[in-house]
Amino acid sequence: MKVALVTGSAKGLGKVILQNLANQGFALVIHYHRSRQDALVLQAQLQAQKTEVLVCQADLNQAEEVKNMFQAIQNHYGRLDVLVNNVGNYLKKSILDVSITEWNELIQNNLNAVFYCCQSAIPLMQAHQYGRIINIGFAGVGNAQAEAHITPYFIAKNGVLILTKSLAQALAVQNIHVNMVSPGVLENSLSKPVEEIPKGRLATLQEFAETVNFLLSEKADYLTGIHIEVAGGWRL
Repeated sequence: MKVALVTGSAKGLGKVILQNLANQGFALVIHYHRSRQDALVLQAQLQAQKTEVLVCQADLNQAEEVKNMFQAIQNHYGRLDVLVNNVGNYLKKSILDVSITEWNELIQNNLNAVFYCCQSAIPLMQAHQYGRIINIGFAGVGNAQAEAHITPYFIAKNGVLILTKSLAQALAVQNIHVNMVSPGVLENSLSKPVEEIPKGRLATLQEFAETVNFLLSEKADYLTGIHIEVAGGWRL
């Protein structure tokens, strides 16, 4: 049985991705930071469906807590096959008004936390010469352009793209694939500028999860280091 961890999976997009993996027969790890009750409710629902579930609490900004979480996964399952790095805070604020604390928090939560999780997950995957890592980005990353109202967030997500490609290159020979999927405006997004989206509508959480499903399937066995935008043409 393959084991999958989705960070920030007690609710929202992470929860939908996790539920899709349950439907595919994965044993699961629900990660949460503060949403303990949501995590426990989801655990009970999945266990009622005969899915094996481990719940882990960790502040992903803290490298030691990340290490402890992956040690718990190793102790419980003895392996990890899939990691979806879903956690990432968002801040919309003029770069002229961003504080040092806000800057550091955005970089830490969106970039460093992904590195911490990848660093701890890779040895578990290397042990079985198999792994799939999906990093969640943001539509438009990879374009060197001004982003005056989401500067630290956009810089961090571009860093995740470079990290994705770098890990993909280094790990391909070990059958560990690292890819990035970037949302545009999802149905649960705080801001919903539908008028800016060429498709004229928001993306559903399930649509996004289906792209993750594809990258985890055998049909994507030759795909690593790629970046897919689920954005309906937004920010092209």
